[in-house]
Amino acid sequence: MATCTVSPLLAENVGTGCGENAYKCYQCKRCTSGCPVALYADMHPAMIMRAVQLGQLDMVFDDRFIWLCTGCETCTTRCPQGIDIAAIIDELKIIARRDGRIPAGTPSAAMLKLNYDSFVRWGRMWEVELIARDVLRRPKSVTSWLSLGPKMMLKGKINPTIQRGDTLAMKRMVQTAESITSAKLRRQADAGGEA
Repeated sequence: MATCTVSPLLAENVGTGCGENAYKCYQCKRCTSGCPVALYADMHPAMIMRAVQLGQLDMVFDDRFIWLCTGCETCTTRCPQGIDIAAIIDELKIIARRDGRIPAGTPSAAMLKLNYDSFVRWGRMWEVELIARDVLRRPKSVTSWLSLGPKMMLKGKINPTIQRGDTLAMKRMVQTAESITSAKLRRQADAGGEA
């Protein structure tokens, strides 16, 4: 039987990043019972919360659950402790990306990066660019886009022409977010140096 060494480091990092206390979770599993993607990964929201409490980085980051999370916030609304579980999962995505802990076979992680890059570049998301970049990264995805793309265009869900948003405002928001993240990382490093 394997044993695990408990470490508060992950829960502290998550708490510093999103302001949520993972230790408030008492494993009622209401978050999991409402999660639309819980069946599609080895872990589910309650298991993620427990792994965060125990400081089990490998369990959290080696599974693809956090990348399948749709951000619907059902877990958060169902939590009797009022924990913003969706914010914790978002913070775990930030930590995973920062530490290079994105597992293979998670195209949703790459798609999130494509979305972000599109917002920064155009001031809004341009779906045609996302599709083209996804096909360049995953050539096998072209078959699904060829069947889905025209239907989406006919319904007005995808516009083939670029419509710029406020790129200057988006760049200001990105710079502000990056400065907040840098300050947060400095605080975490300073706190780690004091221990």
